[in-house]
Amino acid sequence: MHISEGVLSAGVIATSSIVLAPLIINSIRKLHSDDVSKVALLSALFFVISTIHLPIGVTSVHFMMLGVIGIMLGWHSFTALLIALLLQAMLIGFGGISSLSANTLNTGIGALTGFYLFKLLKDKLPTVVVSFLVGFVPILVASVGIAVALLFSSDDFVIVAQTALIAHLPLALVEGIMMVFLFKTLQKYQIKGLKL
Repeated sequence: MHISEGVLSAGVIATSSIVLAPLIINSIRKLHSDDVSKVALLSALFFVISTIHLPIGVTSVHFMMLGVIGIMLGWHSFTALLIALLLQAMLIGFGGISSLSANTLNTGIGALTGFYLFKLLKDKLPTVVVSFLVGFVPILVASVGIAVALLFSSDDFVIVAQTALIAHLPLALVEGIMMVFLFKTLQKYQIKGLKL
């Protein structure tokens, strides 16, 4: 769920911009030429997959694949997501320019959570469990970020924040299951000698 234009308070916009700026600057400074194609590819993945909306009750949610983005890009996830979200705001009206920093921060922190979950757990837990968590947890983290941004913007958004959080639970479950199948497919090809 993108936070729309004009929803967030000036304080939330300013705070999220101040927090996001050094993350983007650091990512761009450390971006090697080898990483540019990965950032572009995963930015395009997010752009396309997040246009697929799932209606849930009075709202809808969209796929994000933050776990994949996080594993592949690590801290560069913020740059990839900023590009995708900026293009979505400008080209198809998803989200908005005023909410760009908050949307990027929420999804970026979710992706980074997936990166560190994978890094910390890949050798400690069965692959099925790790892959599910890498799909499930980043969506929860991003939805909590959305709820917090809404709550800090206005007391009138309490119900909207709760709805956003609850609506993302089925999506987190679906993305967790998708990640299990993705990991199994990658393992299958790696066993046959294909380097992924």
